[in-house]
Amino acid sequence: MDSNTYYSDRNLASVLIAPHAALSLIATLFVCLRLYVSKYVTKTKWSTEEYTAISALVASHALLIGEGVAVHFGYGENITKVLEEYDGGLTNFLKAVVAVEVSYGFACPLSKIAVLAMYYRVFSTSPLIRYSTYIMASLMAGWGIAVVIVSIFTCNPVRGYWDHSVPSKCIDSNKFYIGITIPNIIFDFVTVALPIREVWRLQMGRDKKWALTSIFLMGGSVVFASIARLVLYLIFKTSENITQTLLYGNLASSSEICLAIIAACMPPCAPLLKRVLAKITAVISTSKSKRDEGTNLTDDRNRLATLVTIGQKPSRGKNITTIHEDGSFERLDDSGSLQGSTDGLYDNGACEADHKQGKWSKIHVRHDVAVEHTTEDIPMRNL
Repeated sequence: MDSNTYYSDRNLASVLIAPHAALSLIATLFVCLRLYVSKYVTKTKWSTEEYTAISALVASHALLIGEGVAVHFGYGENITKVLEEYDGGLTNFLKAVVAVEVSYGFACPLSKIAVLAMYYRVFSTSPLIRYSTYIMASLMAGWGIAVVIVSIFTCNPVRGYWDHSVPSKCIDSNKFYIGITIPNIIFDFVTVALPIREVWRLQMGRDKKWALTSIFLMGGSVVFASIARLVLYLIFKTSENITQTLLYGNLASSSEICLAIIAACMPPCAPLLKRVLAKITAVISTSKSKRDEGTNLTDDRNRLATLVTIGQKPSRGKNITTIHEDGSFERLDDSGSLQGSTDGLYDNGACEADHKQGKWSKIHVRHDVAVEHTTEDIPMRNL
């Protein structure tokens, strides 16, 4: 693919800086939440797990600063414009590229080791996890050291990388990028798959296992970022417009680091997130209860304003009138009714209504009872 295919007159720096800045902000938030949980929720001392996450975050911010410096020297502009309009041409830009690569060599392994440290704490009783984290952390640390050394000493002498007027011998950049990316992808696959077996051995419901598995699999986004880095590099490797084409691979690299930091902090933040969700649920439930109480009170008042009838009318159509709390039942015509007279069923004057405002709790019935004395035997059938 020729360089003209990837030539743009506009500055593409925002394609790299904006996403990296946003992800760095989210990663910073998660690290802060993690430290808060450790100090105030679980009340445990900071351990290697917390310090590794902090170190990875600092290295990620250093990478973002390095990218900003590179943008200042033409990163994102087309190479022709950089050569013609920027002081020093490509010299300062290539120096900034070295700084970016060195920062990546620190930030990438630290972010993955932070994930492994989290595994070690969560699955500390599993010998497989313990030994695997030691081995993987050692390999990643060695990989990071190799990236830093090769990034600095790409050319001999070192200044030959950015000053092409100096006779120098340099390694093949294509082989270098492919050589560091493929092992990184393998590390990511192993890191994502490592805890799955242990999660499904835990004594918990299947739903909880799936939920916990999904949290760990969110780290799988790191794998996609690593693969994207390799694919983008292979697409643009023949282009000479390096001030624009290198930008896409660096975007994948910065995303990979930030996503790994976020993945390392999510499980430790679970106690705090659980508390927050519980409070939100309580607030919603309280609000719903108050709303239901208001609805019930309105229904009671509506029922209170409806006429209660006793007896029978020839016409059974609706005959609803409005009454007051201190009123009485309407007397209906008992003609044709099989029911007896209902005179004096409700006597509001005989007893003060025993109820609260808006609610009726009793119906007062008055009935005259006559008591007589007799010496005659009462037949059993009359009882």
